[in-house]
Amino acid sequence: MNKHTSKITTKSIEQSGLPNDYKKAIAEYVWNGFDASATTIRIDFEGNELGHLSSFSISDDGTGIDIKTIDDTFGNFLDSQKADPFYKSGFVKGRKGKGRYAFSTFANSCSWLTTFVGPDGKTLQYNIHIEKGDLQNFNLEDHVVVKKGHTGTTVNFQNFYGLTSDLLGSKDFEYFLSSEFGWFLFLNKERGCKIIINGQELSYTDIIGDSEELVHEIGDDRFKVVFIRWTQKIGDKYYFYFLSERQQEAAKKHTSFNNKAIDFHHSVYVESPFFDDFMETTEENPVLDFSGKNQTNLSYKNLMKTLNTLVSTKEKQFIRDLQADKLIQDYYAKSIFPLPKVKVDHLEAVVKEIYCAEPRIFQSLSIQQSKALVGFLNVLLANDQAAGILEVIDSLVVLNQEEREGLIQVLERVISGPNIKIQHSGIE
Repeated sequence: MNKHTSKITTKSIEQSGLPNDYKKAIAEYVWNGFDASATTIRIDFEGNELGHLSSFSISDDGTGIDIKTIDDTFGNFLDSQKADPFYKSGFVKGRKGKGRYAFSTFANSCSWLTTFVGPDGKTLQYNIHIEKGDLQNFNLEDHVVVKKGHTGTTVNFQNFYGLTSDLLGSKDFEYFLSSEFGWFLFLNKERGCKIIINGQELSYTDIIGDSEELVHEIGDDRFKVVFIRWTQKIGDKYYFYFLSERQQEAAKKHTSFNNKAIDFHHSVYVESPFFDDFMETTEENPVLDFSGKNQTNLSYKNLMKTLNTLVSTKEKQFIRDLQADKLIQDYYAKSIFPLPKVKVDHLEAVVKEIYCAEPRIFQSLSIQQSKALVGFLNVLLANDQAAGILEVIDSLVVLNQEEREGLIQVLERVISGPNIKIQHSGIE
Protein backbone atom coordinates (compact mmCIF):
# COMPACT_ATOMS: atom_id res chain seq x y z
CA MET A 1 0.00 0.00 0.00
CA ASN A 2 1.21 3.50 -0.87
CA LYS A 3 0.00 6.36 1.32
CA HIS A 4 -1.27 9.57 -0.32
CA THR A 5 -2.30 12.71 1.53
CA SER A 6 -5.18 14.94 0.49
CA LYS A 7 -4.91 18.71 0.74
CA ILE A 8 -6.85 19.09 3.99
CA THR A 9 -7.01 17.78 7.56
CA THR A 10 -9.33 15.18 9.07
CA LYS A 11 -10.92 17.80 11.32
CA SER A 12 -11.62 20.10 8.38
CA ILE A 13 -13.24 17.24 6.48
CA GLU A 14 -15.46 16.36 9.44
CA GLN A 15 -16.53 20.00 9.82
CA SER A 16 -17.23 20.52 6.12
CA GLY A 17 -20.88 19.46 6.20
CA LEU A 18 -20.76 15.72 5.66
CA PRO A 19 -24.12 13.88 5.75
CA ASN A 20 -25.39 13.34 9.29
CA ASP A 21 -27.78 10.58 8.30
CA TYR A 22 -26.90 7.10 7.02
CA LYS A 23 -29.45 7.33 4.19
CA LYS A 24 -28.00 10.57 2.82
CA ALA A 25 -24.48 9.19 3.24
CA ILE A 26 -25.33 6.08 1.23
CA ALA A 27 -26.96 8.24 -1.44
CA GLU A 28 -23.61 9.95 -2.02
CA TYR A 29 -22.07 6.64 -3.13
CA VAL A 30 -25.02 5.79 -5.35
CA TRP A 31 -24.76 9.21 -7.02
CA ASN A 32 -21.02 8.74 -7.45
CA GLY A 33 -21.77 5.56 -9.39
CA PHE A 34 -24.27 7.26 -11.67
CA ASP A 35 -21.88 10.20 -12.07
CA ALA A 36 -19.36 7.67 -13.39
CA SER A 37 -21.79 6.69 -16.18
CA ALA A 38 -23.04 3.56 -14.42
CA THR A 39 -26.43 2.11 -15.36
CA THR A 40 -26.69 -0.40 -12.51
CA ILE A 41 -26.02 0.23 -8.83
CA ARG A 42 -26.03 -2.77 -6.51
CA ILE A 43 -26.50 -2.39 -2.76
CA ASP A 44 -25.65 -5.64 -0.98
CA PHE A 45 -25.61 -6.36 2.74
CA GLU A 46 -25.80 -9.27 5.16
CA GLY A 47 -26.91 -9.38 8.78
CA ASN A 48 -28.11 -11.80 11.40
CA GLU A 49 -31.52 -12.10 13.06
CA LEU A 50 -30.56 -9.45 15.60
CA GLY A 51 -29.79 -6.93 12.88
CA HIS A 52 -26.01 -7.09 13.29
CA LEU A 53 -24.47 -5.99 9.99
CA SER A 54 -21.69 -8.33 8.83
CA SER A 55 -21.07 -6.92 5.34
CA PHE A 56 -22.18 -3.94 3.28
CA SER A 57 -21.09 -2.84 -0.19
CA ILE A 58 -22.22 -0.61 -3.05
CA SER A 59 -21.04 -1.50 -6.54
CA ASP A 60 -21.52 0.04 -9.98
CA ASP A 61 -20.71 -0.69 -13.61
CA GLY A 62 -19.33 2.76 -14.32
CA THR A 63 -16.03 3.83 -15.81
CA GLY A 64 -14.01 3.30 -12.64
CA ILE A 65 -11.37 5.61 -11.14
CA ASP A 66 -8.32 6.18 -13.33
CA ILE A 67 -5.23 5.77 -11.18
CA LYS A 68 -3.38 8.42 -13.16
CA THR A 69 -5.88 11.06 -12.01
CA ILE A 70 -6.19 9.78 -8.43
CA ASP A 71 -4.44 12.85 -6.97
CA ASP A 72 -6.95 15.08 -8.77
CA THR A 73 -9.93 13.09 -7.48
CA PHE A 74 -9.18 11.58 -4.06
CA GLY A 75 -6.37 14.09 -3.50
CA ASN A 76 -8.61 17.13 -3.82
CA PHE A 77 -11.36 18.26 -1.49
CA LEU A 78 -14.12 20.79 -2.21
CA ASP A 79 -12.62 20.96 -5.71
CA SER A 80 -13.87 17.83 -7.37
CA GLN A 81 -13.38 17.32 -11.10
CA LYS A 82 -17.09 16.65 -11.25
CA ALA A 83 -17.81 20.27 -10.32
CA ASP A 84 -17.07 21.16 -13.94
CA PRO A 85 -20.52 22.04 -15.37
CA PHE A 86 -19.60 20.24 -18.59
CA TYR A 87 -18.19 17.11 -16.98
CA LYS A 88 -18.36 14.27 -19.48
CA SER A 89 -20.43 11.87 -17.39
CA GLY A 90 -23.71 13.73 -17.95
CA PHE A 91 -25.95 14.67 -15.04
CA VAL A 92 -23.65 15.22 -12.07
CA LYS A 93 -25.11 15.06 -8.57
CA GLY A 94 -22.07 14.35 -6.40
CA ARG A 95 -19.95 17.50 -6.23
CA LYS A 96 -17.07 19.08 -4.35
CA GLY A 97 -15.36 15.78 -3.53
CA LYS A 98 -17.07 15.25 -0.17
CA GLY A 99 -19.05 12.12 -0.98
CA ARG A 100 -16.17 9.69 -0.55
CA TYR A 101 -15.90 10.62 3.13
CA ALA A 102 -19.60 10.05 3.85
CA PHE A 103 -18.87 6.54 5.16
CA SER A 104 -17.66 8.10 8.41
CA THR A 105 -21.33 8.63 9.28
CA PHE A 106 -21.78 4.90 9.93
CA ALA A 107 -18.44 3.07 9.45
CA ASN A 108 -14.84 3.35 10.62
CA SER A 109 -13.21 2.38 7.34
CA CYS A 110 -13.96 2.14 3.66
CA SER A 111 -12.25 0.68 0.58
CA TRP A 112 -12.82 1.06 -3.15
CA LEU A 113 -12.02 -1.80 -5.52
CA THR A 114 -12.07 -0.05 -8.89
CA THR A 115 -11.55 -1.27 -12.44
CA PHE A 116 -10.88 1.05 -15.39
CA VAL A 117 -9.47 1.02 -18.89
CA GLY A 118 -6.05 2.60 -19.17
CA PRO A 119 -4.74 4.67 -22.09
CA ASP A 120 -3.20 1.57 -23.67
CA GLY A 121 -6.56 -0.21 -23.69
CA LYS A 122 -5.68 -2.58 -20.87
CA THR A 123 -8.12 -3.15 -18.04
CA LEU A 124 -6.56 -2.24 -14.70
CA GLN A 125 -7.75 -2.81 -11.16
CA TYR A 126 -6.55 -1.48 -7.83
CA ASN A 127 -7.75 -0.75 -4.29
CA ILE A 128 -8.13 2.50 -2.33
CA HIS A 129 -8.55 2.54 1.46
CA ILE A 130 -9.46 5.31 3.94
CA GLU A 131 -9.82 5.19 7.75
CA LYS A 132 -12.29 7.41 9.64
CA GLY A 133 -9.61 8.56 12.05
CA ASP A 134 -7.23 9.48 9.24
CA LEU A 135 -9.48 10.96 6.55
CA GLN A 136 -6.83 13.19 4.99
CA ASN A 137 -4.78 10.14 3.97
CA PHE A 138 -5.71 7.41 1.51
CA ASN A 139 -3.77 4.28 0.74
CA LEU A 140 -3.35 2.87 -2.76
CA GLU A 141 -2.66 -0.71 -3.66
CA ASP A 142 -0.43 -1.23 -6.69
CA HIS A 143 -2.61 -1.70 -9.74
CA VAL A 144 -2.67 -4.97 -11.63
CA VAL A 145 -3.63 -5.93 -15.15
CA VAL A 146 -6.98 -7.69 -15.41
CA LYS A 147 -7.29 -9.84 -18.52
CA LYS A 148 -11.07 -10.11 -18.38
CA GLY A 149 -13.75 -8.09 -16.66
CA HIS A 150 -15.87 -4.99 -16.90
CA THR A 151 -15.10 -1.55 -15.52
CA GLY A 152 -16.75 -0.35 -12.34
CA THR A 153 -16.23 0.26 -8.66
CA THR A 154 -17.20 -1.64 -5.53
CA VAL A 155 -17.19 0.30 -2.27
CA ASN A 156 -16.86 -1.91 0.80
CA PHE A 157 -17.66 -0.51 4.24
CA GLN A 158 -16.17 -1.99 7.42
CA ASN A 159 -16.49 -1.67 11.19
CA PHE A 160 -20.01 -0.33 11.47
CA TYR A 161 -21.61 1.73 14.21
CA GLY A 162 -25.19 2.97 14.38
CA LEU A 163 -26.13 1.01 11.26
CA THR A 164 -27.94 -2.34 11.20
CA SER A 165 -29.22 -4.69 8.54
CA ASP A 166 -32.74 -3.92 9.75
CA LEU A 167 -32.29 -0.28 8.74
CA LEU A 168 -30.95 -1.18 5.30
CA GLY A 169 -33.80 -3.63 4.77
CA SER A 170 -36.53 -1.28 5.96
CA LYS A 171 -39.35 0.21 3.92
CA ASP A 172 -38.23 3.62 5.15
CA PHE A 173 -34.83 3.19 3.46
CA GLU A 174 -36.47 1.90 0.29
CA TYR A 175 -38.81 4.89 0.20
CA PHE A 176 -35.87 7.26 0.68
CA LEU A 177 -34.06 5.74 -2.29
CA SER A 178 -37.21 5.99 -4.39
CA SER A 179 -37.65 9.65 -3.45
CA GLU A 180 -33.98 10.49 -4.03
CA PHE A 181 -33.42 8.57 -7.27
CA GLY A 182 -36.90 7.96 -8.71
CA TRP A 183 -36.80 10.97 -11.02
CA PHE A 184 -33.33 10.04 -12.28
CA LEU A 185 -34.30 6.41 -12.89
CA PHE A 186 -37.46 7.56 -14.67
CA LEU A 187 -35.58 9.95 -16.96
CA ASN A 188 -32.99 7.29 -17.73
CA LYS A 189 -35.22 4.25 -18.04
CA GLU A 190 -34.35 3.91 -21.72
CA ARG A 191 -30.68 3.55 -20.72
CA GLY A 192 -31.69 0.81 -18.32
CA CYS A 193 -30.62 2.64 -15.17
CA LYS A 194 -31.61 0.79 -12.01
CA ILE A 195 -30.77 0.21 -8.35
CA ILE A 196 -30.73 -3.36 -7.07
CA ILE A 197 -30.91 -4.10 -3.35
CA ASN A 198 -29.86 -7.63 -2.40
CA GLY A 199 -30.93 -8.90 -5.80
CA GLN A 200 -34.28 -7.04 -5.91
CA GLU A 201 -34.68 -4.07 -8.24
CA LEU A 202 -35.86 -0.89 -6.52
CA SER A 203 -39.43 -0.11 -7.56
CA TYR A 204 -39.89 3.64 -7.68
CA THR A 205 -43.18 3.73 -9.59
CA ASP A 206 -45.23 3.91 -6.38
CA ILE A 207 -44.06 7.48 -5.78
CA ILE A 208 -45.12 8.62 -9.27
CA GLY A 209 -48.81 9.50 -9.42
CA ASP A 210 -48.80 10.88 -12.96
CA SER A 211 -46.27 11.47 -15.71
CA GLU A 212 -46.25 12.80 -19.21
CA GLU A 213 -43.51 13.08 -21.81
CA LEU A 214 -43.75 15.39 -24.80
CA VAL A 215 -41.53 17.02 -27.37
CA HIS A 216 -41.89 20.75 -27.92
CA GLU A 217 -40.32 22.44 -30.93
CA ILE A 218 -39.70 26.18 -31.19
CA GLY A 219 -38.04 27.07 -34.46
CA ASP A 220 -34.86 25.01 -34.70
CA ASP A 221 -34.87 24.24 -30.97
CA ARG A 222 -36.24 20.91 -29.78
CA PHE A 223 -37.12 20.30 -26.13
CA LYS A 224 -37.94 16.99 -24.46
CA VAL A 225 -40.29 17.78 -21.58
CA VAL A 226 -41.04 15.32 -18.78
CA PHE A 227 -43.70 16.17 -16.19
CA ILE A 228 -43.86 14.08 -13.01
CA ARG A 229 -46.41 14.33 -10.22
CA TRP A 230 -45.18 12.67 -7.07
CA THR A 231 -47.54 10.88 -4.69
CA GLN A 232 -45.74 12.40 -1.70
CA LYS A 233 -43.64 15.44 -1.02
CA ILE A 234 -40.03 14.91 -2.08
CA GLY A 235 -38.67 18.38 -1.33
CA ASP A 236 -39.54 21.84 -0.09
CA LYS A 237 -39.74 23.42 -3.54
CA TYR A 238 -41.03 22.47 -6.96
CA TYR A 239 -38.82 23.22 -9.94
CA PHE A 240 -38.45 23.30 -13.66
CA TYR A 241 -35.08 21.62 -14.23
CA PHE A 242 -33.27 22.59 -17.42
CA LEU A 243 -30.82 19.94 -18.56
CA SER A 244 -28.36 19.80 -21.42
CA GLU A 245 -28.44 17.02 -23.98
CA ARG A 246 -26.22 15.00 -21.61
CA GLN A 247 -28.50 15.73 -18.64
CA GLN A 248 -26.22 18.30 -17.07
CA GLU A 249 -28.22 20.77 -15.01
CA ALA A 250 -27.88 24.17 -16.67
CA ALA A 251 -30.45 25.96 -14.50
CA LYS A 252 -33.58 25.46 -12.45
CA LYS A 253 -36.54 27.69 -11.75
CA HIS A 254 -39.33 27.53 -9.18
CA THR A 255 -42.67 26.73 -10.69
CA SER A 256 -45.48 29.15 -9.85
CA PHE A 257 -47.45 26.36 -8.16
CA ASN A 258 -45.56 26.12 -4.87
CA ASN A 259 -47.91 27.79 -2.41
CA LYS A 260 -51.24 26.01 -2.83
CA ALA A 261 -51.46 23.42 -0.07
CA ILE A 262 -53.20 20.77 -2.16
CA ASP A 263 -50.49 18.07 -2.23
CA PHE A 264 -49.69 18.83 -5.86
CA HIS A 265 -46.10 17.59 -5.68
CA HIS A 266 -44.48 17.95 -9.05
CA SER A 267 -41.28 18.38 -11.03
CA VAL A 268 -40.66 19.21 -14.67
CA TYR A 269 -37.48 18.19 -16.49
CA VAL A 270 -36.53 19.75 -19.82
CA GLU A 271 -33.72 18.23 -21.88
CA SER A 272 -32.32 19.94 -24.96
CA PRO A 273 -29.06 20.85 -26.72
CA PHE A 274 -30.42 24.38 -26.25
CA PHE A 275 -29.11 24.22 -22.67
CA ASP A 276 -25.62 23.05 -23.65
CA ASP A 277 -24.42 26.67 -23.58
CA PHE A 278 -27.12 28.17 -21.37
CA MET A 279 -26.24 30.31 -18.36
CA GLU A 280 -28.91 32.08 -16.36
CA THR A 281 -28.20 35.73 -15.61
CA THR A 282 -28.92 37.22 -12.18
CA GLU A 283 -27.93 40.35 -10.31
CA GLU A 284 -25.20 38.33 -8.61
CA ASN A 285 -24.20 36.65 -11.88
CA PRO A 286 -24.71 39.06 -14.80
CA VAL A 287 -22.49 36.94 -17.14
CA LEU A 288 -21.54 39.98 -19.19
CA ASP A 289 -18.99 38.24 -21.40
CA PHE A 290 -20.89 35.01 -22.07
CA SER A 291 -21.72 34.28 -25.72
CA GLY A 292 -24.27 31.54 -25.02
CA LYS A 293 -27.98 31.67 -24.25
CA ASN A 294 -29.82 32.94 -21.17
CA GLN A 295 -33.41 33.51 -20.04
CA THR A 296 -33.84 36.50 -22.37
CA ASN A 297 -33.73 34.18 -25.38
CA LEU A 298 -37.03 34.11 -27.32
CA SER A 299 -37.12 30.30 -27.42
CA TYR A 300 -36.70 30.18 -23.66
CA LYS A 301 -39.56 32.65 -23.15
CA ASN A 302 -41.85 30.65 -25.43
CA LEU A 303 -40.80 27.46 -23.66
CA MET A 304 -41.74 28.91 -20.28
CA LYS A 305 -45.24 29.74 -21.56
CA THR A 306 -45.65 26.12 -22.65
CA LEU A 307 -44.33 24.76 -19.34
CA ASN A 308 -46.59 26.98 -17.24
CA THR A 309 -49.61 25.95 -19.30
CA LEU A 310 -48.66 22.28 -18.89
CA VAL A 311 -48.34 22.51 -15.11
CA SER A 312 -51.52 24.57 -14.78
CA THR A 313 -53.45 21.98 -16.80
CA LYS A 314 -52.00 19.13 -14.75
CA GLU A 315 -52.83 20.91 -11.51
CA LYS A 316 -56.46 21.43 -12.49
CA GLN A 317 -56.71 17.81 -13.66
CA PHE A 318 -55.25 16.63 -10.34
CA ILE A 319 -57.63 18.79 -8.31
CA ARG A 320 -60.69 17.81 -10.32
CA ASP A 321 -59.91 14.07 -10.51
CA LEU A 322 -58.55 13.49 -7.01
CA GLN A 323 -58.53 16.37 -4.54
CA ALA A 324 -62.05 17.63 -5.26
CA ASP A 325 -63.46 14.18 -4.55
CA LYS A 326 -61.57 14.12 -1.25
CA LEU A 327 -63.07 17.50 -0.36
CA ILE A 328 -66.59 16.24 -1.11
CA GLN A 329 -66.05 13.09 0.96
CA ASP A 330 -64.71 15.20 3.81
CA TYR A 331 -67.77 17.49 3.61
CA TYR A 332 -70.11 14.50 3.85
CA ALA A 333 -68.12 13.08 6.78
CA LYS A 334 -68.36 16.42 8.63
CA SER A 335 -72.03 16.96 7.69
CA ILE A 336 -71.14 20.16 5.86
CA PHE A 337 -73.42 19.28 2.96
CA PRO A 338 -77.02 20.12 3.91
CA LEU A 339 -79.72 17.59 4.70
CA PRO A 340 -82.15 16.87 3.22
CA LYS A 341 -80.08 16.82 0.03
CA VAL A 342 -81.44 19.48 -2.31
CA LYS A 343 -79.95 19.09 -5.78
CA VAL A 344 -76.94 17.54 -4.10
CA ASP A 345 -75.36 16.38 -7.36
CA HIS A 346 -75.56 19.94 -8.65
CA LEU A 347 -74.08 21.26 -5.43
CA GLU A 348 -71.18 18.82 -5.68
CA ALA A 349 -70.48 19.94 -9.26
CA VAL A 350 -70.47 23.62 -8.33
CA VAL A 351 -68.28 23.10 -5.24
CA LYS A 352 -65.81 21.04 -7.30
CA GLU A 353 -65.59 23.70 -9.98
CA ILE A 354 -65.00 26.47 -7.45
CA TYR A 355 -62.41 24.29 -5.68
CA CYS A 356 -60.58 23.71 -8.96
CA ALA A 357 -60.47 27.46 -9.62
CA GLU A 358 -59.19 28.36 -6.16
CA PRO A 359 -58.58 25.60 -3.57
CA ARG A 360 -57.59 28.07 -0.86
CA ILE A 361 -61.18 29.33 -0.60
CA PHE A 362 -62.14 26.08 1.11
CA GLN A 363 -58.86 25.29 2.86
CA SER A 364 -58.91 28.48 4.90
CA LEU A 365 -62.46 27.98 6.21
CA SER A 366 -63.48 26.53 9.55
CA ILE A 367 -66.24 23.91 9.67
CA GLN A 368 -68.84 26.55 10.52
CA GLN A 369 -67.64 28.82 7.73
CA SER A 370 -67.68 25.90 5.30
CA LYS A 371 -71.25 25.08 6.31
CA ALA A 372 -72.28 28.70 5.80
CA LEU A 373 -70.72 28.94 2.34
CA VAL A 374 -72.04 25.57 1.15
CA GLY A 375 -75.48 26.32 2.61
CA PHE A 376 -75.60 29.65 0.80
CA LEU A 377 -74.59 28.02 -2.49
CA ASN A 378 -77.25 25.38 -1.94
CA VAL A 379 -79.98 28.00 -1.41
CA LEU A 380 -78.95 29.81 -4.58
CA LEU A 381 -78.95 26.54 -6.52
CA ALA A 382 -82.40 25.59 -5.18
CA ASN A 383 -83.71 28.92 -6.49
CA ASP A 384 -81.87 28.75 -9.81
CA GLN A 385 -79.81 31.82 -8.93
CA ALA A 386 -76.74 31.23 -11.10
CA ALA A 387 -75.85 34.92 -11.25
CA GLY A 388 -75.95 35.06 -7.45
CA ILE A 389 -73.45 32.20 -7.24
CA LEU A 390 -71.10 34.00 -9.61
CA GLU A 391 -71.39 37.16 -7.51
CA VAL A 392 -70.50 35.19 -4.37
CA ILE A 393 -67.45 33.68 -6.07
CA ASP A 394 -66.41 37.07 -7.49
CA SER A 395 -66.41 38.44 -3.95
CA LEU A 396 -64.06 35.68 -2.82
CA VAL A 397 -61.60 35.25 -5.69
CA VAL A 398 -60.65 36.72 -9.06
CA LEU A 399 -61.32 34.13 -11.76
CA ASN A 400 -59.48 34.17 -15.06
CA GLN A 401 -61.53 33.77 -18.23
CA GLU A 402 -60.92 30.03 -18.51
CA GLU A 403 -61.98 29.43 -14.88
CA ARG A 404 -65.03 31.66 -15.28
CA GLU A 405 -66.09 29.82 -18.44
CA GLY A 406 -65.70 26.47 -16.68
CA LEU A 407 -67.91 27.58 -13.78
CA ILE A 408 -70.51 29.06 -16.12
CA GLN A 409 -70.67 25.81 -18.09
CA VAL A 410 -71.35 23.91 -14.87
CA LEU A 411 -74.05 26.38 -13.82
CA GLU A 412 -75.73 26.27 -17.23
CA ARG A 413 -75.71 22.48 -17.03
CA VAL A 414 -77.27 22.23 -13.57
CA ILE A 415 -79.56 25.25 -13.50
CA SER A 416 -82.52 25.88 -15.78
CA GLY A 417 -82.76 29.57 -16.46
CA PRO A 418 -81.49 32.39 -18.66
CA ASN A 419 -78.09 31.96 -20.29
CA ILE A 420 -75.21 33.64 -18.55
CA LYS A 421 -72.75 35.39 -20.81
CA ILE A 422 -69.24 36.51 -20.02
CA GLN A 423 -68.45 40.16 -20.26
CA HIS A 424 -65.00 41.66 -19.72
CA SER A 425 -66.46 43.96 -17.09
CA GLY A 426 -68.52 41.38 -15.25
CA ILE A 427 -71.62 39.19 -15.63
CA GLU A 428 -74.65 39.78 -17.79
